[in-house]
Amino acid sequence: MEYLHVSIEINGVKLEVIGNYWPGEAASWDSPGESESIEIEKILTEKGDDIGGMVAYVEDLQEHVEQAALEAHKDRKDWQREEAAISRREMAREAA
Repeated sequence: MEYLHVSIEINGVKLEVIGNYWPGEAASWDSPGESESIEIEKILTEKGDDIGGMVAYVEDLQEHVEQAALEAHKDRKDWQREEAAISRREMAREAA
């Protein structure tokens, strides 16, 4: 499990999504495996209002928010990985 805290935009409305991310696991001989998923704890507006309960009533909107948050989380992880690789190369170059 990883902490999830991302900013997304849905139909021009900026939202901050806070929750948990599970990367999932591959199937094995004793387990059917699990797909990646997220659990949303809060959906905050720019003013800080938590609208998670309201979003949960509209299933399509909830799915859309979950998908956007999952994509934003993956994008952030990819960016962090790329930045770490660049930093390692720069440190190796400076050490040489």
